[in-house]
Formats: sequence, structure tokens, C-alpha cells
Amino acid sequence: MIIILLLIGLCAVGVLYLFFVPGSSLFGITYISYHEDIYSRAYATENISKVELNSRSYQVNVVPSSTDEISLKVYSNSLGFVLTRNSEVVINESAEGDTLIFNVAEPYGLATANSSYIELRIPAISDIDITLTNRNATTNLNSADLVINNLTYRSDNGDLNFNAGEIKGSFDIELGNADFTIGGSVVTNNNNVTIAMTTGQFSAQESILGDFTINRNNRGVFLIKQCNRFGFNLDEGGGRVEIETVANLNITSSDTNVYVDNIVEGATIRLTQSGRVEIGNVQGYSDIITNDGAIHVGNSTARLILQSNDGHITVDSTMREIEASSAYGDISITFSEQADSFNEDRTSRTATASTNNGKITLHGAENININIAENGRAEIYMNNVYGENILSGNTGEIYLVINENADNKYTLITQSTSGNVSVDLAQFQAGGGGYHTNARTETLVHFDSGVDNESDPVWDENVLTVSTASGSLLVRDSITVNF
Repeated sequence: MIIILLLIGLCAVGVLYLFFVPGSSLFGITYISYHEDIYSRAYATENISKVELNSRSYQVNVVPSSTDEISLKVYSNSLGFVLTRNSEVVINESAEGDTLIFNVAEPYGLATANSSYIELRIPAISDIDITLTNRNATTNLNSADLVINNLTYRSDNGDLNFNAGEIKGSFDIELGNADFTIGGSVVTNNNNVTIAMTTGQFSAQESILGDFTINRNNRGVFLIKQCNRFGFNLDEGGGRVEIETVANLNITSSDTNVYVDNIVEGATIRLTQSGRVEIGNVQGYSDIITNDGAIHVGNSTARLILQSNDGHITVDSTMREIEASSAYGDISITFSEQADSFNEDRTSRTATASTNNGKITLHGAENININIAENGRAEIYMNNVYGENILSGNTGEIYLVINENADNKYTLITQSTSGNVSVDLAQFQAGGGGYHTNARTETLVHFDSGVDNESDPVWDENVLTVSTASGSLLVRDSITVNF
């Protein structure tokens, strides 16, 4: 105990010595208490097209200069104990070709920066490229008078807040666990963005951007109002992507969650793990694959190909052809009431779907090709029957309802190996008469009594074949649905 108390006493004496003797050091440790301004030289802009600022933790403010020159100010207000070699505030400046470089050495250790900051002053309208690199410095661009060309930002943990000003060129961003925010008052010009991120966040929720490319992402979050093309092609990647409007979306990742309000030209999405996809409106051909995640599309006016292993697939309203498959998830598809008839447009009201153990629910189709393996089920509501239609089940139940107003002629073929069969349509010959045999049965629907129906080629053109192995099979129309 005596030895411990002596050591504590010696430490206390050392601290007091460092504190009360300015400029002193002990075992390579010194005490600092700064309250001073440090300035760089001022540089004319005639031969400068790029400015680089490399710093550590002091807050960085990029502001318009009151002159036509570029300069740097460091206000140091650090206080605490640091290693002697890390105790000074120094600006190292150099010009290499058309690039002006500022390297700022800051004191760090067991010390606080207090209100210390670095101020980079550039002419207001200069079209100068700016590169900012730091470890964990908060960086601010807050002046509406500031106009820059290209902006490059590198930081492990330092947030950048671009709240006012204009950028004419591109963004080149590399973040660790930091945020990069573009505010609503910033004037953008369809700027391209290239970004590498670990777990930070990029936010441009009121800006219109050009092409957006992600080169690295672990669990980053991307919040974007509008961009032209969004590219994210990595074997591994998580996090979240939220976009209001994008022309073209191209994502390959593992378990990233994707939320998009509007896709204008089309999308290709490949998620190999648990990522989910939610899209409000689709206007261009889109091909979406997930492994365990769900897929939800609100409205579509274009062809869709949707695939998931375990996730559910839901399409609230679609105008065009659709292909959907899910091994274990459910599939639910509804065709819009405004969709053209398949008889008028062969890309409308046609669905191809498959599942192993999920349930397929389909509303408003007129041409189907559905395959159900294992214990999967189907609940199908058809507006009409055009072309060749196949609904094939295995051990699960098939429930098929055809609109009572379906007015075209078609051939209905039903068969089950060992399942229960119940078929009853008001459009049968002589106005009714169903059957319950599981043997292969072929019936002409909308049979005209006294007419040579057999010679009418429409019976061969429009065929609906429904079959199961041991699953029950029920076929009705909207008149006989309760029978």
C-alpha cells in the first residue's frame, strides 16, 4: 500500500509539474493549453485548379474567401496531456503543379480539441476541385456563395455536412463509420457519385444526382431522392438502399435491403442472402432475385421476372406479363383492371409462376402457365381463357375460378391421379352440368347447341389444362363458386 501511495504521489507531482511549468516535459509527455490562430500563406488562383487539405480531428469549415486568394486558418484551443512529439500545431503547405496541398498537424492524446477548427478559404466562384482527408473531423460546407467543381472526401469517422453552396462536378467519397449529407439548399447539377463505405450513411434526400456507383459497402445506408443510374455490384454487402426515383437500378449484393419508389427504365437486382426488395412503381423491364428476402411491387406497367427461395412475392397491380417463382414463399399477383386483354396484346394478363411448398394466388389473368410441386397450393381467378393454359399441381389443393362474363370459347381439360375433383361451370353445354371424376375429362366451354362446335378452330387455340397428383381440384366460375 505504501508503494502504491508513493507511486500515486509521484504521478500527482509529475502532473502538477507539467501543469505549472509551461513547455516542460516528463517521460516524453507534456501539457498543452492553446488559444491561438495560425495562418498559411495566401495563394493566387491563376495556376491552381485543385486544393487538398489533410488533417486529423479538428473541425473543418470550407468557406468563401473575402479575396481572390486561397488560404488556411487554424484556430487551436486544445487542452490536455499529449506526447511531446504530438503537441504542436503546424501547417505544412506546398504547391505541386496545379495542386495546392495543406497538411495540418494537430495535437492529440489525452487532450480535448474544445472549439478548435480549420478554415479553408477559397474564392466564392472558383471552379476549384477540393479534396478533404481526415481521421474523424466534422466537415462543413455551409455558404450559399460557395461554388466548387469536384469534391473528394476521405474520412474514417468524420461526418461531412454540405448544407449550402453549389457543386458542378462529381463526388468521390470514401467513408468508414461516417455520414455524408447533402442538404436541400445545395445546388446540384446531375452530379455523378462514386462512393466506398463501411458502416456510414450517405444522404441526399432533396437532391437530383447523376450516376451513383458503390465500390465498397459493408452495412452502409444510402438515402437518395433521385439519380440516373444506381450501380452496386459486390459479392458481399449489407445495409440499406432507399431511392425515391431512379432511371436504371443495378444491384448485386448479399443481404442489402432495397426500397425504391419509382423505377423508370428498369432494374436488375441480385441478393444472395436475406435482403428484401420493395418497389412502388415499375415502368421498365425488371429482373429481381432474392434468396431469403421478400419481394414486393406496388404497380408495374412493364414485364417482371421475380424469384425468391424462401421469401414471399407480392405484386399489387401489374399491366404486363409476369414470371414469378418461390420455392417456399407465397406468391400473390393481381392484374390491373386497366390492363389490356391477352386477346388484344399477348404481353398483357399472362402469368408464369411456380412454387414447391408455397401458395400461388393470382387475380385477373387470361393466360397462365403455373407449376406447383410438392405441397404447394394455388388459388386462381381468371378473367378469360386465351391461348394455351396449364395449371399443374401435385399434392396440394388447386382452386380455380373463371369470370362468369368470360365470353370466349375454350377447351377445359381436367385430370387427377388420386385427388378429389369438382368441376361446375355455368357456361357448360346446355347451360350447366358439372362432374366429379378424376379421370381425364375434356369439355367444350360455351358450347352452342345445334352448331358444329368440333370444327371451330377456337377450341384448339384456347385450351385450359388443370391437373394434380393427389391434391384436390376445384373449378368454378363466379356464378357457381358457392356450389
